[in-house]
Amino acid sequence: MSLTSNLATVHSPISRFLSLELPAVACLIGDLRSRLPLCPDTVSPSPPGPFSYGTLGQAIDLRLRIAFGTPVGSALTSGVTLTAMDMTEARSPEAGRAVAEAGQELLRLLEAQRPASPGAMLHEPADEDHLARMCFTAGWFEEVYRSALHAGSPLLQADLSRGLDGLLNQVPGYVPGDITAMASLADRPEALQWVLRLPAEQRLCGPVFAGSGHVGGADADFIASGHLIDCKATIHPKRIGRPQLYQLAGYLLLDYDDSFKVDQVSLYLARQGRLIGWSTEEFLRLLGARRSLPELREACRRALSVPDEAPPSVMPRQLRGEQDTLFTDL
Repeated sequence: MSLTSNLATVHSPISRFLSLELPAVACLIGDLRSRLPLCPDTVSPSPPGPFSYGTLGQAIDLRLRIAFGTPVGSALTSGVTLTAMDMTEARSPEAGRAVAEAGQELLRLLEAQRPASPGAMLHEPADEDHLARMCFTAGWFEEVYRSALHAGSPLLQADLSRGLDGLLNQVPGYVPGDITAMASLADRPEALQWVLRLPAEQRLCGPVFAGSGHVGGADADFIASGHLIDCKATIHPKRIGRPQLYQLAGYLLLDYDDSFKVDQVSLYLARQGRLIGWSTEEFLRLLGARRSLPELREACRRALSVPDEAPPSVMPRQLRGEQDTLFTDL
């Protein structure tokens, strides 16, 4: 069970701990909403739909990781491996080998992408279109990693005799324009352009925390020079509430040993191009914390640790511990 799944269960240890130690989540929600315009400008996918918001969110996340210099994480590489295994069972060994080869080509092409420069995140239109399709296809592999190959997966409908092109041709027509628009919004001073100005070693994508295993796997979206950022590609930012803000708090507290020196936490609203954040002190104050951050981390460690048992394991589908990225239409 991942961090987001744990937070969806009010009786899970992490939910109980956060509710007890950080009880004033309504105050933080109010502060967040007070900093949003009455009618936020929102970029939505262009009709016709329906839209795969979950896969779009994963693709947007990957598009930003490419710009920041870390295009491929363990969720994607594990997803390629698991897809080949599931495809072998669902179809045939030949289909398993074909999708594995297409997936490996996708990984190579993504790894070959160069980090972006401030003000130059977008490529030429044809290249940006192709990159967006690759990011969306990568989202299908990550979905297999998290929940197995399901009957409606586009991976099962693709013409595998065409290799990676067969997968890219399954990407809906609305995808390239939407992902390109998200990259354009991010590459502004008031959004995430400042991250591109940081040295590469200060841009961390998908950081995993010392306590991640205690919640079945948890990795944040980005940490940029001590700034913890969780992306939300929602078309309804005013619906962000307890689960999303406790998710951010969970990441902060699961860094038991302060490995990442986080001093600021933020939500990046990808469809509005807005970064809304707090210092860690203000964040915890608004949540009603009665202990300091180091004290909360130690208390969290104790609350989630089970004595006299083996170390916590990751989710069954995982080859390495990761956390679902919460990109939805909310």
